[in-house]
Amino acid sequence: MLYRKIFITAALTFFCLGYLDGLGIETVLAAFTMGKVVGIIGIYTDKFFYFKTYKTLKKTDKEIK
Repeated sequence: MLYRKIFITAALTFFCLGYLDGLGIETVLAAFTMGKVVGIIGIYTDKFFYFKTYKTLKKTDKEIK
């Protein structure tokens, strides 16, 4: 599945520009690792911060009144 996305990116780059410019090993490595790194940082951040949405804060304010 991931290889298909890289192939589609390379194909679109080639057909739009006529050559593969800017699609190097760094782009491929970023495609493989970025999602996992963001997930790990999210788990680490959730240990120290508690996030609430506007809707949950609004419900809490109504319940208090």
